[in-house]
Amino acid sequence: MGKNKKNYLSVRSFPNSLHEPFEITSPETANYNCLAWAMKDNSKWIECDEDYFWFDGIPRDNKLSTIISIFEKKGFQQTKNIEYEDNTELVALFTKDNIECSHLARQIGHQLWTSKLGSSFDVNHSLRSIERGIYGNAVIFVKKEREVEG
Repeated sequence: MGKNKKNYLSVRSFPNSLHEPFEITSPETANYNCLAWAMKDNSKWIECDEDYFWFDGIPRDNKLSTIISIFEKKGFQQTKNIEYEDNTELVALFTKDNIECSHLARQIGHQLWTSKLGSSFDVNHSLRSIERGIYGNAVIFVKKEREVEG
């Protein structure tokens, strides 16, 4: 999730994207990352590194348990149901080692998710299109009731 790491994305980064939905939806920017994007915030880079925004009272690490606790403080709960529901927000946590969170994606429709790829692009994709790539696999899902806008 590091900001200073230059992203060199290619087909090898996401081999499943050759046969699954994967669409670039923004220009490259280092203004925000996947954690911020999953929280619907494109105003800051959120990372456990001391140089970036982080949450009070939360350990500065990328452990899955830490990222889960951030979302729990925002009203999310773990779920196994990843079916799209109009009234819920659903976020997928990815990992390569079942310890560290390597990426997050937010569900935006039936079988459709959105991600921020490091300091690169935002993309719309299926879960499968980015699994088995540089971020590993989606292993944990958190959801909450969608807040009423207005």
